Amino acid sequence: MELNRRAAALNEVLGRIGLSTTASTNDWWNLTSYPELGGRTPTQAWLAGDHETVEALVVSWFDRSEQAAARALDDESFVRMLDSRRKALAEAAARPRSA
Repeated sequence: MELNRRAAALNEVLGRIGLSTTASTNDWWNLTSYPELGGRTPTQAWLAGDHETVEALVVSWFDRSEQAAARALDDESFVRMLDSRRKALAEAAARPRSA
């Protein structure tokens, strides 16, 4: 039961990183191997008992993602570019569509 909770927690973190669909999370667990896991998929490593290694991989991604977001927010030109694109998308969404 504890391992199921830990795996569910990893899925939550994966969603926060960007694997927001069940399909993409399933692909991550089952279809991609990682050097950090000895060339195995996360599922293979997990089933072999390497829970901490799988967790460390996800945590390191999350940490790098958080650090990248913090750096991006400190970059004024990047924030202006994002705001410009956000406004353009909002304006495009607000325009009536022609048939």
